[in-house]
Amino acid sequence: MSQGYEQTAVSMIVKKVGVAQGTFYYHFASKEVILEAIFDRYIRNMLFAFQSASAGQQSVKEKLQLFCNFFYRLCFCDEASLLTQVLYREKQGQMINRLWRQTLVATAPILQCMLEQGNREGITKVEHMEETLAFFAGIMAALLEASSPDEFGHEADRDKINNKLGIAGRLLEALLGLPADSIRFDCIGQDAADRQEQIRECSS
Repeated sequence: MSQGYEQTAVSMIVKKVGVAQGTFYYHFASKEVILEAIFDRYIRNMLFAFQSASAGQQSVKEKLQLFCNFFYRLCFCDEASLLTQVLYREKQGQMINRLWRQTLVATAPILQCMLEQGNREGITKVEHMEETLAFFAGIMAALLEASSPDEFGHEADRDKINNKLGIAGRLLEALLGLPADSIRFDCIGQDAADRQEQIRECSS
């Protein structure tokens, strides 16, 4: 993405990977499709990391906290975030929305499974699953937006970020019927500052 999304032509991609353009189009109909494939890999890597980290956790509450943190890091700190910020700079709103929906579709089944288990064990109190999943997405989207108040980058003030993470955690607890302090996001102020620098380098 060093050239930016809009300026990266298919011919540049095939030259970089060393394949014929016809071969490229056999596997990918467009550069939009290859970007979705890259993003899908990021999502699958995140889900694998979450499942590995949560394998030893017996409590649904602990698993939910891990899931929220992994989800937020995917969208705010990891490589996927770098891609979406480049798209944001280039006003590729439609593509960003497609990637966001892709993320929700891939992660919703795992979240739903945990909430169903939480309901059975009396840990969560979710009455309307589909609506709850929609509001989970809304809260996470609001947190991501609140974490990025500047037009072209992330919030870099650690105290402000951590205050917003605390607010989001309380909203999620209320949504899922969890006790207070069940959802605690990691303090990632330095990650945000580092990511801001990477975004500037990628877009320069």
